[in-house]
Amino acid sequence: MPRKTSGDHYFWDAAKETKFLIQLSEYVECSGGKHPPKATLELWAAQFNAEFGGVPAHGKTLYQKKERMKKIYNGWKALQTRTGLGYDPNTDRVVCSDEAWHSFIGRFKECNHLRYEGLRNKELYVKIFEQQHAAGASGYGSVSMPGDSTPYSDVEASMEDYGTHVGLEDDVTPTPGARHFNAG
Repeated sequence: MPRKTSGDHYFWDAAKETKFLIQLSEYVECSGGKHPPKATLELWAAQFNAEFGGVPAHGKTLYQKKERMKKIYNGWKALQTRTGLGYDPNTDRVVCSDEAWHSFIGRFKECNHLRYEGLRNKELYVKIFEQQHAAGASGYGSVSMPGDSTPYSDVEASMEDYGTHVGLEDDVTPTPGARHFNAG
């Protein structure tokens, strides 16, 4: 296969990226968390070509972009908890020494832009790439809890069903047939 020349590279500007993120977000939401198959990406690529022109996109182009976006999201999530790096949510930027940044960026090369501009369309990235598998009584978003339950009500109920007792006190009196765990 002949090598592509520099003019054959598909250019992702902010409008194309935002449109792609919106399509992915809607697809993931409607499909129960599944990402689009190859045929859907091919269809989207044809739509991109009709709307934006230029070097034609292909399904593989969109798939590769989705995978790069996933790496960027994973890097952004790692920034939130990385020791030695400060994250300012107000400016959505990283605050750290050059030495600490170079240590981080060695592992997340595709995230270099996050130091200066943050993660554009952060809400869409979260909707697409945040793997939430909670179901049943625990199936609520992380921002709000259902009004009629406590965060541990389903766990407490299951513990009662199995006769499990967790004692946090120093002196625990055994209950017949129950398993005891002492946190002390």
